[in-house]
Amino acid sequence: MHVLISAVGSAGDVHPFIAIGQALQRRGHEVELLASAVFAGRVARAGLGFIPVGTLEDYQRGVTNAEIWHPRRGFAAIWGEIQRQVLPSYQLIADRLRPGKTILVGSTLAAGSRLAQEKLGARGVTIHLSPICIFSAKAPARWPTLPRWSTRLPAGVWRPLQRAVERRFLDGIIAPELNRSRAQLGLPPVQRIMSHWLNSPDLVLCAWPEWFAPVQDDWPANSRTTGFPLWKQPGEAALSPELQDFLDAGPPPVAFTPGSFMAHGAAFFARAIAASRRNRQRALLVTPFRDQIPADIPAGVLHQAYVPFDHLMPRVAALVHHGGIGTSATALANAVPQLVTPFAHDQFDNATRIERLGVGRELRSGASVAAWSRALADLTSSAAVRAACLHHQKLLADPGNAAEIIAGQIESVQLRA
Repeated sequence: MHVLISAVGSAGDVHPFIAIGQALQRRGHEVELLASAVFAGRVARAGLGFIPVGTLEDYQRGVTNAEIWHPRRGFAAIWGEIQRQVLPSYQLIADRLRPGKTILVGSTLAAGSRLAQEKLGARGVTIHLSPICIFSAKAPARWPTLPRWSTRLPAGVWRPLQRAVERRFLDGIIAPELNRSRAQLGLPPVQRIMSHWLNSPDLVLCAWPEWFAPVQDDWPANSRTTGFPLWKQPGEAALSPELQDFLDAGPPPVAFTPGSFMAHGAAFFARAIAASRRNRQRALLVTPFRDQIPADIPAGVLHQAYVPFDHLMPRVAALVHHGGIGTSATALANAVPQLVTPFAHDQFDNATRIERLGVGRELRSGASVAAWSRALADLTSSAAVRAACLHHQKLLADPGNAAEIIAGQIESVQLRA
């Protein structure tokens, strides 16, 4: 096969697709990955073909847009960045499509890939990385701004609520520009975009284990769960000498990160440092944005611009993070207790699921330093949390390599063509 993978988003959205691409390549297929230009080096080092979508300046514009992290307005802000690349992505795919040989694989918001599938008659697979991306009234995800108990509302309440939100809010944001693009391609307008159109009619893969979010009968009928496709980064991406020395110099630290795309985390890191000092715990602060870290950090605290988490996780006592699905899954795979401080998007739902599994807790990012320190002390001392972490680590190891499972499912679509 010739596989064109479209991965929209930041590192946590792209890394799983690198793992999937490598699995497909090991099976003898040619793989090209379309993603932001910022990932060119990582994709090249992974041995995959790379097609840049947009420029480094486009990515930086998204990074500096604080609205992306607003619980209510964040989706409109992020779609405003994505929609700029819908037609360019479509054209890149159309230029490379090999009729009868190419299969398209797209992440949730890879609208260019879905347009190419529809317009050019290619086979395609939609891969959702987190449960909030797929609508269900019977097992609803927790949406931003809604309380944790909202997921326990009955289906009779959720079903009309979802339809109303999609019609008035989601379609209102996505449909105008998307339907203009469709008109340019001679395609009719669409609605119910998130719940229906973005799901490929060939196959929808839900890239998480069944125990994290089981298949529901109100999901698309062609949906399958697979497990988390975790990308194991190459040896040359291992821990820096400075970090290695820090880890060797004392007990395991608590690692803190608000995500690789979060350039507005000064308050997060201020609480991280204060809570660590209060608990007399060492701390590792991970962000590419040095201006978010105080100029003078105390002893026992280290800043790193980038750390491959699959190498780091076995060396930390706990992880405090934003609730991105990739970060959550990597911590689960390494039995690391998690304190989740969500900002927007899928992070609230992921936090709810992490707490439900018993492997972590959710806390408001703006909670007091005392609340942060209490939560960390509880997580790192709890035998029940430790047992839950080890249990779910074992569950993740049992089904085998999720990326290989996904590659097999993609092959099955091509075989049915």
